[in-house]
Amino acid sequence: MKITSKELKKRAKQKLQGNYGLCVGVQLIVGAIMTIIFMMVFFATLIAGILGTESMPGAGSNMTEYIIIITVVVIATVLMLVLMSLFTPGMLKIFLNISDNEPAKIADLLFGFKNKPHKFIGLNFIIFLIIMVWSIPYYVVLAVATITDFIPVMIVLLIITYLLLLVGIMITSLYVSQSMFIFVEEPDKGIFQCIRESAALMKGNKGSLFYINLSFMGMIILGYFSLGIAYLWITPYMYATLTEYYKELKPEKISHPEGYLYDSSYEALQKQEF
Repeated sequence: MKITSKELKKRAKQKLQGNYGLCVGVQLIVGAIMTIIFMMVFFATLIAGILGTESMPGAGSNMTEYIIIITVVVIATVLMLVLMSLFTPGMLKIFLNISDNEPAKIADLLFGFKNKPHKFIGLNFIIFLIIMVWSIPYYVVLAVATITDFIPVMIVLLIITYLLLLVGIMITSLYVSQSMFIFVEEPDKGIFQCIRESAALMKGNKGSLFYINLSFMGMIILGYFSLGIAYLWITPYMYATLTEYYKELKPEKISHPEGYLYDSSYEALQKQEF
């Protein structure tokens, strides 16, 4: 990519002029929904723990309480992941509209709920599974280290596999970073097709995206010290910049369509509706 991150950020600021209110409002809505769910989970877990303790006195009560709490937490976690999988396309749709100087509205937040929601959930699930593969060596070593009482050799292996996990997650995230943008623009595409196209777009561009993400670290830290309030402005700025990054990548592959690794065979077209 020839354009600099400074230019992308400048574009993002220009596009956000007059649209910050909408972007902040969207964040507040999503944040409020997630907070409500979190509070419901917290109180449900608390009540489940109390009921489990009272209804099953003795040693068995601890196991019953533990199972109840774990079940509630797992269900709540899945629910939150599903909701984020559906809200994220809506947020990206808003920023894509802003980037294209098209009307953007709060109703766009429901884009993921109205346009093949199962495929948006499936995309995030596939990405999650890919990332989980990187964690296998770490958890295997962790299990062995626990059995061997964390002898020095296992501690070293734990550190190495943990670093491998971090690197793997980072690389995977860079490769699939554009897949949701692609899906939002063309929901009829298949999940794996979007992932392949994202990988093609990122060929030779992973370093530039890594640098852009890294350049926001100072703002993220400042947002943390503001008790999260500054994120209402920082997050739209980040989203807008990443949207401009995606829009800048597209022409590179439009002029070189072979970069998409697209299979136009009849068999491939049949599989696109995964």
